[in-house]
Amino acid sequence: MLNHIQFSSLRSSFQLKLFAIFTLLTALITILFLSLYISNEIREHKLYLREQLHLQALYLGESIRLTLYAENKATLQLLAETAARAPEMRAVEIYAKDGRMLAGIRRSGLHTEADLILDTVEVRTDPLISNGSILSESLNPKGELVGTIHMERGTGDLAHLIRRMALVSSGIAVCFWMACTLFGYLVLQRVTRSFRSLMHGIQALHDGDLTTRINIESDDEPGMAARAINNLATVLQQRNQENKRLHEERLDFERQMFQTQKLESLGVMAGGIAHDFNNLLQVILGNMEMATLELTPDTRSYNFIINAINSGRRAAHLSSLMLTYAGKGLVSKKSLDLNELVRDNIDMLKTAAASTVSMELCLSDKLPAIMAGEPQILQIVMNLVTNAVESIEKQPGFVIITTGVQNCDKTALDASLLDVKPQPGTFVFLEVGDNGCGMSKDTINRLFDPFFTTKFTGRGLGMSAVLGVMRSHGGALFVESEPGKGTTFRVLFPIVASGQPATATESTIPPPEIPTLPESQLFGSVLVVDDEKPVLDVCAKMVKLCGFTVITARDGIDAVSKYREHADEIVVVLMDQAMPNMDGIAAMNKIYSIRPDAKVIISSGFNKDELSKRITDRPPAGFIVKPYTMSSLEAELKRVLRVG
Repeated sequence: MLNHIQFSSLRSSFQLKLFAIFTLLTALITILFLSLYISNEIREHKLYLREQLHLQALYLGESIRLTLYAENKATLQLLAETAARAPEMRAVEIYAKDGRMLAGIRRSGLHTEADLILDTVEVRTDPLISNGSILSESLNPKGELVGTIHMERGTGDLAHLIRRMALVSSGIAVCFWMACTLFGYLVLQRVTRSFRSLMHGIQALHDGDLTTRINIESDDEPGMAARAINNLATVLQQRNQENKRLHEERLDFERQMFQTQKLESLGVMAGGIAHDFNNLLQVILGNMEMATLELTPDTRSYNFIINAINSGRRAAHLSSLMLTYAGKGLVSKKSLDLNELVRDNIDMLKTAAASTVSMELCLSDKLPAIMAGEPQILQIVMNLVTNAVESIEKQPGFVIITTGVQNCDKTALDASLLDVKPQPGTFVFLEVGDNGCGMSKDTINRLFDPFFTTKFTGRGLGMSAVLGVMRSHGGALFVESEPGKGTTFRVLFPIVASGQPATATESTIPPPEIPTLPESQLFGSVLVVDDEKPVLDVCAKMVKLCGFTVITARDGIDAVSKYREHADEIVVVLMDQAMPNMDGIAAMNKIYSIRPDAKVIISSGFNKDELSKRITDRPPAGFIVKPYTMSSLEAELKRVLRVG
């Protein structure tokens, strides 16, 4: 198979075809000239031998004229034998004028007529002398015939000469042919170099190699074709690079879209779980808190219930982390100095580090204020520092906390791990770097998944909460890490606009205030609305214990109907935000349309900012986060009634 491929390659070679044609042509010309030369030499040598034999016969005739005339056979025989001693002489015969052989010698041997040269010479008297020196009256110009001499000569020496001449001529012809072939090869090499380069470039292009370029040695047709091939290869290479870049960008975009969809799906799932979990905790904690009101602190059951309540509150904190990941946790923003936050809590941050880990601060001198929730930002710093310390493991290391100001354009912000990118501008950044074990690319891709952790202990919600806080603050999040080379997290916060009050808040819901009304003023009817019956029952009991009369409704439509029916006696509406058919916001707007001075308290597991995004008209009078306690419910009811 390989030989067939090589033969096919040679057969398709333009240079080989030209070389084969030239070689064959020179061989034919050489053979033709050699044949003509040898045949001409053979003819010339035969003619020469004939002339030599004729001269010998003439010479013999001149020397035996008188002897032949006298017919002296002995002398004639001696002269014939002497003439026969010449090389290759085969026969010498002397005849009288009447045809009688007077003398002769013939050597034995098988010779064909083709191998012999024959010559017969007439011997005549001197044309001026006839009949014994008497002048002939007739004056015959040829003289009188005396006799004839017949001579035969072989061609053996001629054959030997021809063979030697043929060998020498053939050798010379072969050398000449080889010289012509070599010269033709060199000429073809020179002439077809541009063609070979052109074919090499075309073959490289055919094989997909777009980096090979043809050397252009001339401006003739092959050179023009080579230049065109080079231009084509350049265009194809640029197009290939562009296609590769577009393919990589498409893959990056698909990965980003997949990551965004995954985070959004996880956020929706976490928010839904936290919402249902808060409802369950509201029922559990509410019932246990009401149970403690019927027990004395010195009973064993009281202590058991208190322990259960504490565990339930920790569960509520876990639910808060899930809501924070979903970007719907409770956030109260204010103007905040990031440097002061880090300095005020540095001692607490150092407690997370082992004795083998040093912590360094590189804080910018002048740092603009940011609009943020202090507990949430502290949670970010604490989670990042804790992860950095735990990544160092047992080896000595360091953690560096850096703050500063950074200008970012769209290209830089596109690398943010958040699905929503902020607008280009100036940001305050917080960076936490370490020299720990680092993370692989797969770990980074799953870093913010809820409940994902690489540690033996931990819930896996720390980095999820960081992602949720950054979402709620409209910032950006970056991470750089390689296995064995440490990790660097950088979070960016938009700076506060100039002229904004130092304690401004983005929430449209008024903050809680300390109640000042006396207990006796807690009276009237409260409309309690919730779509889940266990939650509705426990909330209604808690409101009754606060001293109110309770009217219940199972959803927003039922709430509007009940309020229209009892509008004069209802002093406060305590309504869940997420309900089927008609949610709390829509029902609140309907109630405001019935009675503009109505007081509505919205209860939800989501934060105020998330609630404020959905409120386009009048906000509610109060807001309470599930799961809430008796004291927080009573405080919010008192605050709302005092506002009125």
